[in-house]
Amino acid sequence: MSADGVTPHEAAFEALLGAILHECARDPLLLLEAVESGAALIRIARDRAAPPDPFDEILLEAFESARELLLGWTGKQVGDRADAEDIVQTALMRIYARHPDLATAEEMRAYLWTVTKNLVRDAWRRAATDRTHLTPDGDDRIALLADQAGLPFDDVITLRHTLIAALDQLPHREREAIVLRTYEGNTYAETAEIMGLASGTVKAYVHSALAKVRGALDDVA
Repeated sequence: MSADGVTPHEAAFEALLGAILHECARDPLLLLEAVESGAALIRIARDRAAPPDPFDEILLEAFESARELLLGWTGKQVGDRADAEDIVQTALMRIYARHPDLATAEEMRAYLWTVTKNLVRDAWRRAATDRTHLTPDGDDRIALLADQAGLPFDDVITLRHTLIAALDQLPHREREAIVLRTYEGNTYAETAEIMGLASGTVKAYVHSALAKVRGALDDVA
């Protein structure tokens, strides 16, 4: 059991979430594809149209239009292209997690710049090597993590789509907590500091989110 009280089985599931979120950070279209796939499953299950949610499309449009400028500016601030990519991808995932109530790509771009600048300031205060990130090794790595978590998926695409669609259905605070925890590798205390909440509250959010996502995956596996 880890210092945060996480069992090896739970840790494997968190690592699986982190690996898939890292994939989505590198290729944001995966977020949109997964959400659209999940919406289709909801429509079939409920036999009615799911209400449209333009958030993911607005986020993707804003990110794609600002990505190169963000990378260029961030690279100048931190002095390393790889660190700049990590910061910009983390900004994307933080916004995905928070799901801010923004109606246009222009507003989303401004928010993306704000989050990126805040992360750059954090990088100045803390070296990138101070935190260990999970570096996914492709489908084989994800399949191994799924097996270790007790989710023997043969189809990694279905696994990815189901997981992201389940994340998209979470309440915003639960999704923010689980992304900060699994994608960024934060402890409960660090996640609580970022969110401005008590550690116990964050732990409850994470456990609730993990249970809901796990339930969605168990239903499909």
